[in-house]
Amino acid sequence: MTQKINVLLISAVISGSLFAPAVAGPPSPRPFEDEIIYQFMPIAWRDSNNDAQRFGDFDGMTASLDYLESLGVTMVWMTPIFPSPAYHGYQHGPADQLNPWFGTEAQFLNFVNQAHARGIKVFIDNVVYGISQTSTWYQSAYNNPASPYDAWLAFTNAANTSYLGSVYTTWNGSSVGFIHWDHNNANPTALVTGWAQHWLDPNNDGDPSDGIDGYRLDHVWYEYGSGPNGWGYNIDDFWVPWKTALQTVNPNVLTFAEQADWGITGSTLMAAFDATMTKPWEFAVRDALTSETTGSLYSQTAATLSQLPAGKTFLGIIGDHDVDRLTSILGGSLTKAKAAAAILLTSPFPPMIYFGDEIGMRGTKGNWGTDANDIPMREPFKWNAVAGPPMSNYFVLNASAYNARVSQNNDGRSVEEQDGVAGSLLEAYKQLIVLRKTHPALRYGQYVPITNSSTRHWGFLRYAEGEETLFVVIRVRTGSGSSTFNLSNTTIPGGSTTPVDQITGAPLAPITDANKSAYNISMLAYDYKILQVNLAPVAPPPNEIDGVDVPESLGGVSLQATQNNATALGDNLSELNQLFVRPTSTGLRVGITGNLTTDGTGLCLFIDCKPGGQNVLNFSGYAPPPGGPHLLTGTQLDAGFEPDEMIFTNTAGGTIYVDQFTLLPGGITKLYKGNGTLGDGDGLLNGGSNANGMQAAMNNSNTGGVTGSSVANAATAMHGFDFLIPYADIGVAGLNGGNVRIAAFILRTNGDVTNQWLPGLGGGYGNLGVSPDLSTIPQSQFVSVALTLPGDIDADEDVDLLDAEALVNVLLDQPSDPAHPTRSDLNRDNSVDALDIAGMTEAMMLN
Repeated sequence: MTQKINVLLISAVISGSLFAPAVAGPPSPRPFEDEIIYQFMPIAWRDSNNDAQRFGDFDGMTASLDYLESLGVTMVWMTPIFPSPAYHGYQHGPADQLNPWFGTEAQFLNFVNQAHARGIKVFIDNVVYGISQTSTWYQSAYNNPASPYDAWLAFTNAANTSYLGSVYTTWNGSSVGFIHWDHNNANPTALVTGWAQHWLDPNNDGDPSDGIDGYRLDHVWYEYGSGPNGWGYNIDDFWVPWKTALQTVNPNVLTFAEQADWGITGSTLMAAFDATMTKPWEFAVRDALTSETTGSLYSQTAATLSQLPAGKTFLGIIGDHDVDRLTSILGGSLTKAKAAAAILLTSPFPPMIYFGDEIGMRGTKGNWGTDANDIPMREPFKWNAVAGPPMSNYFVLNASAYNARVSQNNDGRSVEEQDGVAGSLLEAYKQLIVLRKTHPALRYGQYVPITNSSTRHWGFLRYAEGEETLFVVIRVRTGSGSSTFNLSNTTIPGGSTTPVDQITGAPLAPITDANKSAYNISMLAYDYKILQVNLAPVAPPPNEIDGVDVPESLGGVSLQATQNNATALGDNLSELNQLFVRPTSTGLRVGITGNLTTDGTGLCLFIDCKPGGQNVLNFSGYAPPPGGPHLLTGTQLDAGFEPDEMIFTNTAGGTIYVDQFTLLPGGITKLYKGNGTLGDGDGLLNGGSNANGMQAAMNNSNTGGVTGSSVANAATAMHGFDFLIPYADIGVAGLNGGNVRIAAFILRTNGDVTNQWLPGLGGGYGNLGVSPDLSTIPQSQFVSVALTLPGDIDADEDVDLLDAEALVNVLLDQPSDPAHPTRSDLNRDNSVDALDIAGMTEAMMLN
């Protein structure tokens, strides 16, 4: 096999490097959802010239295309290929140059061309926040404030001898130094932007067909806030203009980000990126496989999907170069690794495969005092059963990593040992990839979780309306077992459907209307089934508290304030646009259109409804969590505004957390009300003290609203916060005809009171800082709302379902006649349903 591989390699190199075909052009536009993505590290991937340590190189990448195509890959991304002394390529130098370890620009562009000819897109990893200390800029400016590059770099003292950055020893003993740019300066920003533009159109002829398809960006921040003299910049300062500049070269360029904070999905970065990586989901998958329970699969899949902005993508990952190899955390089991593959390749996220995972390579982080610590997770890809060409041998330059190498000859974890072998992990990956490519439901179908009686199975539908439905079941437990699945949330045309296994072709017992609420499936250890069925999910009943279409949900008569101060927190990232308050018979409906970052930044909703609150806030003695409110002590509110309750809500990591602070004259008490999931379409709270049923929902998907420079579009934001606050929670007897005063603002975790208030500050205000005095601002920072039912018939005499509750209250007191239904005309349980509402609406219109 080794000889055969070398013959193929020589043939590919000759045909690719010496007789390169005409430029193939990029693959036709294809959405992320159709991609099978593959990540490799060039130095560890494949060698072509048998150099001393057999470093992987560009011609080796070209020679690997047969393999990638046979696997089913449609898109590759590689760690940085720019000049760097580090084997992994991060902390690199100028990104318009290539590391000579890998070859020439002509060889790299030949790889791009050959990949495009096979319909494979090419992406490069890029580090734009800093530069190698071997570079001209650092060499000139270090210890030299007179350098023309003094202001380009993030020096932290006047002498230019300390800076943001790092120095460490890499795998071969070389020193790697790295310094951050100061992107407040336009010069380094223009420089790194130009470098990125270069590879989109390498010959600069205006035709990007010979260039790469885009970038994976390393360590992407929403706000990079540390540095000298408060130096910092956010997504709008840098990333949005950077992406716009790339689109001037290639309008179809795609970019995806590794979020710097692995605890978030990266939804807040989507203004500048087409996709981010599902880091929280990656860890949830690993937790499920190691604990052999599926709770985290159900919860984190739902939480991740709930945060996905329209038109954007989360890329599914279960392994990458920064974490222990997947098969190692699974105890080395190739069988269990197949279940992991099934999770990845049937999930609602375009799959990203880390090189070597498809053959079960192993490796966990070492501890040798250099960045060779990560080599076990990045060992040379195992083309052969016995190490040798074309396998890289780069890690021989670090004796510790090499002597402790995980991969061994003839260990069953190589392409040679698995390719074409029935039942191998590699063949399982190929089979699952074929299924994903051929079944539209797996590529873009709706994800519908299906609950079951066991904690060992993950069940869900992938539903492509009008095309097909697949019922996927994956067992994460050793040994065989069965479970009953509740498919009550589906309809079966004709009352019966026979599931057909798309892997084996075997039918299962029919699912019928009689058994769908408890349909039994038996599974082998770490088994998975992809079943074609004739099922359609039933849409869940609408939940009034959902954070969606807030202006319509609460009605125009409920509008109390519209933002008149531009946001200092980033366009469509954190803003409050409009405030709606609607008294109902049981509690206050409060809706606020806007967005909120998921980093712990929170919404403070103040309610003044009875005597004895606080005009100067006093949170002394209270400590986080949550962060932010503990720093409100000393904040002076408007004269006459003494709120007695504050509802604090943040969406850290995609989870909605709600705390109620009672503001007493001498201090505060806090009650945790519970948590929900961002964007999940309901306001239900779990895990707290919520006897009266407070609800809170948040939908974070606005693309309209105020920006950093304008409030003109405040009314265009449709989604945001949605609360039902029971009167019992705020000590109000109900609709008593009195007044309630309300204000809201965004608070950062560092105690910074922002300029996003409703009612607005009046324009021109930046963030107010810690413990501001609102009495100095001419605008009134609260609204007063009468505790009576609002008018419910719009000026155009159109009545919608949202007016139902008030209509019922009006109509219940009307005398009985054909045009006015009364209590006796309602359901026997005195409830009102959609049919009642329709009849009452018609009656009201006739009147």
